[in-house]
Amino acid sequence: MATIQEMSRILDYWHSVEFFNSYSLDDQLEEARESNRKTVCIRTAAAGSSHGWDEVSGHAGELYLVPFDVAQAASVVEQHVAARSKARSAIEQIRDDEMAPEGLTCFAKMKLGQGGRVNADSLSVSALPWALGRLKSGELEGLCADSFESSLTGLRDDLAALAAEDKPFDATQLMAMVQRLHEWARYEPASDGLAWIVISPARVQPMEQARRSNEDSGAKRSACAASEDQHEAEEERDLPILNSFYVHDLLQAQRELGGPHAPRALKAYLSLCDASKLDLDAPAGQRAILETLRPRNGIDGRWPSSAGHFQALMQQYALNRMKTLGDGEILAVNGPPGTGKTTLLRDLIAHLVVERAKVLASLDSAKDGLSGAMVEAVLPGGKSHTLPVLSPALTGFEMVVASSNNGAVENLSLELPQMRHLDPAQRDTLGYFQPVATRYAGSHATKPWTAPKEPVWGLVSAALGKRANRIRFVDVFSNRAAKPDERPGDRFLSNGEVDFPSWDAVGAQTYWRYREQTRGTRRSFRTSQDRFKAAHAVWQAESRRLEALDAALTELEGRWAAVARRCPDLPHADTSDGTLDRLSGMVRELDTETELTGQRLGPPFIRWLSRWFRPDSYRRWRETAEAAFTLRVVCDRLRTARSLLAQTGVTVWEGAGLAEDACQTRAFWQSEKLNGLRNELFAAAMTLHEAFFQEVQTRDLVFALSNMLTRGSIGEARKVLWQWFFMLVPVVSSTFASFRRQFAGVGPEGLGWLIVDEAGQAVPQAAVGAMMRARRVVVVGDPLQIEPVVTQSTRLLMRLGEYWLQEARPRYAVDAQSVQTLADRCYPYGVRHPLERERFIGIPLVVHRRCASPMFEIANTIAYDGRMKHAKKGMPSPHRVLGHSAWWHVTGNGSDGTKYIAEQGRCVFEALVKMYVEEPDLTDPKRPQLPDVFVITPFRQVKRGLSALLGDHDAWRSALFGTGRGMPAKLAEWIKTRVGTAHTFQGKESETVFFVLGCDAEQTGAIAWAAAAPNLLNVAVTRAKSHLYLVGDRDLWGGRQYFDTALAMLGAWAGQHAGRAAAADSREE
Repeated sequence: MATIQEMSRILDYWHSVEFFNSYSLDDQLEEARESNRKTVCIRTAAAGSSHGWDEVSGHAGELYLVPFDVAQAASVVEQHVAARSKARSAIEQIRDDEMAPEGLTCFAKMKLGQGGRVNADSLSVSALPWALGRLKSGELEGLCADSFESSLTGLRDDLAALAAEDKPFDATQLMAMVQRLHEWARYEPASDGLAWIVISPARVQPMEQARRSNEDSGAKRSACAASEDQHEAEEERDLPILNSFYVHDLLQAQRELGGPHAPRALKAYLSLCDASKLDLDAPAGQRAILETLRPRNGIDGRWPSSAGHFQALMQQYALNRMKTLGDGEILAVNGPPGTGKTTLLRDLIAHLVVERAKVLASLDSAKDGLSGAMVEAVLPGGKSHTLPVLSPALTGFEMVVASSNNGAVENLSLELPQMRHLDPAQRDTLGYFQPVATRYAGSHATKPWTAPKEPVWGLVSAALGKRANRIRFVDVFSNRAAKPDERPGDRFLSNGEVDFPSWDAVGAQTYWRYREQTRGTRRSFRTSQDRFKAAHAVWQAESRRLEALDAALTELEGRWAAVARRCPDLPHADTSDGTLDRLSGMVRELDTETELTGQRLGPPFIRWLSRWFRPDSYRRWRETAEAAFTLRVVCDRLRTARSLLAQTGVTVWEGAGLAEDACQTRAFWQSEKLNGLRNELFAAAMTLHEAFFQEVQTRDLVFALSNMLTRGSIGEARKVLWQWFFMLVPVVSSTFASFRRQFAGVGPEGLGWLIVDEAGQAVPQAAVGAMMRARRVVVVGDPLQIEPVVTQSTRLLMRLGEYWLQEARPRYAVDAQSVQTLADRCYPYGVRHPLERERFIGIPLVVHRRCASPMFEIANTIAYDGRMKHAKKGMPSPHRVLGHSAWWHVTGNGSDGTKYIAEQGRCVFEALVKMYVEEPDLTDPKRPQLPDVFVITPFRQVKRGLSALLGDHDAWRSALFGTGRGMPAKLAEWIKTRVGTAHTFQGKESETVFFVLGCDAEQTGAIAWAAAAPNLLNVAVTRAKSHLYLVGDRDLWGGRQYFDTALAMLGAWAGQHAGRAAAADSREE
C-alpha cells in the first residue's frame, strides 16, 4: 500500500496532466452554427474600439475570452520539453499527431445576462494557459492543485470588480479582463489573435419550477429562470474548470486520503504494489474456480431473461466473486467484445435487488425500514423539507454505472427496462412503476413525448449524469405538456391544465398520476412480503436440493479413488448410465468372488483363524469384501446423485478440463427450472420494492428528490436523498465527467457499488472521484480494445511523470495505463495477459457470441492468444451484394502527404452505392437510408477524406443516375455516426464494417504506429457481426504484425468458400 505522500504525488501527476487538456471552442461554434445562433468574433487589434462590442452590447449570450489556436499550445509545449527529453520515435510522432487536439480553445468563459452585462458568478476558466505559463518559466513544482486554486482567488475577485454593476460595461472593460487573464496565466498567445467571441443564446429551455403535489389545489408557481450553469454553481461551489472535469475531485481525493476515513477502494487503486495473484489457469486456480462455483456460493437473484439462457462458466465465477466482495475492495473483469459483459452486470443488479428485498421481507412493517431519524433538505431560497432517513440495513445497495463513454452508460441504463430482454413468462406479470417507466422512456427535453421504440417494464434504471438528463428524469414527477403530442413548455402545469386521459391512453403516467390511479388496486406491503417470502422459500428448497447434490458428489469424489484403482479410465466421478451399470456389475463380481473365497476359508465362525494359517487367502478375501463394500457405497451415492440430478436438471463438473468448450459455454449448477425460480424471485423483489416505497413515501420526499436533481442545494440531506433515489430507481448511470456534480455532497464511500464499464478506455484519473465515493467497485473492460484517448504529447507526459513520480512513472502513466489496468493490478484473481505474460488481467470472460467467422478467429488470434470460445450460432453467409468477408487490395498515392488514398475512398463509395441500390433500408420507403455499416479508419486524415467524399451530394447524384433511386435520407447524420476513426466506435457494433487503412509508401511511420499493437485492428474487426472488408494496400500492410494474420485468415476464408462453391458446381454438373 502506498503512503499518503506517495498517493498525493500520484494525484499531483494526474493533476498536472489534466491542466494540459484543451477545451474545444470549435464544438461550441459548430453547435451555434447548427442551431443558427449568432456568433461575433473580435480580433485583438479591433477590440479597443466600440464597433465590435456594439454588435452584442445589450444582449445575452456566452462570452469566450482570449480564444486561440490550440496548435500554439502544442508549440509552446514542444519548445520547453524538447531540450529536456530525447527525440521522439517515428511511432511517437505519429501518435502525437493523431491524438493532438485541433481548433480553437480559450482562456475563460462568462455569461452575458439580459442587458449585456457580464455575470461574474458565471466565470469558468481553462487551466491550459495557466499551465503553459508555468511550463515556460520551468515551474513544474507549481503545476499542482494547490497552486492553481491559489491563483484563482485573485483572478475571480479582479474579474468580478471589472464586471461590477456600478460601472459602465464596454469594450474597454472587456480588454481589461483580457489583460488580467494574460497576467494570471503569464502566457499571451500570438499577436493579432482573437480577443473574444460572443455566441448568442439558444431558445430558452424549460427550467425548474417549485414543486407541487398533484393533490394540491393546482396553483401554479413561477418557473425558475436561472441558467444551467447557475444551478450547477449552487451544487458546486468550486470555480468551474473548462478543460478538465477531474481537477476538483483529484484535489478532494488528496484531502480525503489524508483524513481519518480515507476511501479504501481508492487507496487500493493507487497501490504501489500488485496484489498477490492466484492464476486461475494454474491447478490451484482451477480448484478455486470449482469451489467458488459450488451452489452455496451462488447468487439468488437473476435478471429475468429467458430461462433457457445460461451464464457461461467465467461469468458465473465473476458473479459469485462479486457476492463476497468486501468493503473497500475492487473486482476486475476482463471482458473482450461480445463475451457477455452486459449480461454479467444485469445479474449483478438482480442479485443486489434481491438482497435488499430480503431485508424488506424481514421487516415487521414498512415503517420499520426507516431509522427514526429526520433530516432537513434546504432548497435555494431557504425553503426546506423534513425527510425520513432509511434504515442503515437498506443502504449500501446503491448502484452507479460509470464510464468515460457516454453512449455506453446511457445505452445500458436505457436498455435495462426493455421488455424484449425478459423471459416470455414474465412479460405479462413483471412490472415496476411501469406507466412511469413508459413516461420516462419516451420523454425528451424539448420535443413531444414519443412512444418508446421498445416497450419497457419498469423504472429500474435512469441515465443521469449531465444536467439535461437529470431534468428529463424529473418529468416523471411533473407535467410540462398538456398532451403527449405537445412540445413541453417552460413551466410545470397544474392538474387543471393537463389532459390526463390522453396520457393514460398511451400508458405514460407521472409518478403522482400512477399513484392516484392505483390507489385502490396496488399490492400492500404485507402482500408483497408474502409473495417474496413464498418465492424465496421455493428457491431455498431447491437450493437445499442443490447443496445435497453437491454433498453427494463431493462424497462420491472422495470415494472415487477405489473406483479409479480398478477403472483407470474413470479418474473422476462419472454419473452416466454406463458408469453405474459398469460399477454395479463389478460389485456383483466382487460379491461372487468374496463368497467363493470365504467358502474356501471355512465357516464364518472359524474363518478368523485363517489369518494365521492361510494369511494370503484371508487377505484376498478381506480385500475383495472391502472393495465390494466400497463400490456398493459408491453405487448408492451414485444413485442418490443421479436422482438429485434428475430432479434439478443441472449440469455438474465431471472431471473435464475447465478450458474445454463444453465447460466454458455453460456454467455448472444451472437449469431452466432453476432460472425460472430465480426469475420469479427477482420479480417478487421488484414488487416488494414498489410496495415499500409507495407505503413510506411522503410528498416532501418526492419533491426533495426532484429538487435535488434540478435545483441544487439540499444541504446535508444529499446523501440521504440519494439513498432514497436508489430505493426508487436501483441503477443510475453517469459519465465520469458528470460524477462530481451529480453526486455533490456524497462523501467517501457514500455509494454502495460503483460499476465501471468500458474501463479499458478510461484514463486512470477519470475514476478517482467515483472510486472515492464508492464502497465496492467492479471494473469491467478490455485493455486490448481502444486505449484511452490522451491528447498531450509523449514528451510532455514523460517530463511530468518523471518530475512527480520518478521511477514509478510507468505504473501510473496516463498514456500507458487505464482504469482497467490499474484495477487488474490490485485484484488478486486473474490470468496472465495474452500478450505480456509477466502481467495479469482480471477474471476473463471467454465465450464470444457477437462476431461470425472469420472476424472471431482474427481477433482471437491477434489479441487473445486463442483464449476465447466461439458460441455464435449458425454459419456465416456471404453478403448478398458484397460477397464474403475479404481484404480488398486497393493501391494509390496520397496527395500532399496525406494518409487518405482517393482510390480507397472511391472503392468504399462504390460499395455503398451498390448496397444502397440493391438492398436499401426500407424502414421508411419514402426516405430510404444507407445500410447498417460502419466505415472505420485508423487515421483522422482518412476520416476527413471519407466524410467529404461520402457527403458529396453531386457524387451521389451522379452515381445514382439511371438507378431510379433518390438521394439517401439523413446523409449528414449517417456520416457523423457511421464514419470515423476506430476510437469513436468503441462499444458499438454493426452487421458490416469497412476498415479503410489509407497510407502510401511515404507513410511507413503511420503504418508502423497502427500496427504496433493489436488494439486498432481488434476494435475494427470486432465491430463487425457478419461481414468485414479491409480496404488497403496489401503490399504495405499485409506484412505488418497483426495485419498479416488478418490477411492470411481473410484469404483462407475466401479460398475455403471458393472451394466449396467449385465443389457445388461440379456436383451440379
